[in-house]
Amino acid sequence: MMTIIDKKQNRDGVNQITDVLTEAFKEDPLYQAIFENERELRRYLKLMIDYYNKNGEVHAAVVDEKIVGVSIWNFKGMPFFSLRSALSSGMFGEILKFLMITHIKSLIKLENEGLITERYHYNREHHYLFMIGSVMKGAGQTLMEYAIDKFSDCPIYLENSNIKNNRIFYERLGFHPIKTIEVLGVSMDLLTNSKGEQLL
Repeated sequence: MMTIIDKKQNRDGVNQITDVLTEAFKEDPLYQAIFENERELRRYLKLMIDYYNKNGEVHAAVVDEKIVGVSIWNFKGMPFFSLRSALSSGMFGEILKFLMITHIKSLIKLENEGLITERYHYNREHHYLFMIGSVMKGAGQTLMEYAIDKFSDCPIYLENSNIKNNRIFYERLGFHPIKTIEVLGVSMDLLTNSKGEQLL
């Protein structure tokens, strides 16, 4: 049976989540465009998870005490994850570790990706899904259904950089694109479950 754990993660949980998201995103078109190798991706994900474990919400789908899916949520009104926001929250050691293994070219692409997505970020009150990934069928849907129920006070907004594989998944959950943009040569859907929004 799959359950959702909605609480701060300990070190073992963070490591399991890093494993899950690395596996889920190693072939994602956008992250392939940004990072030179899987090691860079993994260190970025670890940094991001540490940030949201302190400054957001981490929901984990668990089967037999093993994490098989994760969704990462931004607190309303809080800056979403970037190297700047991580630095502001005092994560100096974690950022240093990331910078030590990451090519300059990857850092520039990562900064450009952040600037582009920030420019088009949904400007109404919303809950922001920063990232979702899974390694077991059904985990993503279970995580989304849990979040849709929990965050029913205002719309959910997310960016989908793997349109080919994920657009239908989100549409079945009631999401629709309000805009499609290009980031580092990758098409990205900007989606919400808000009623009445139109594709721009």
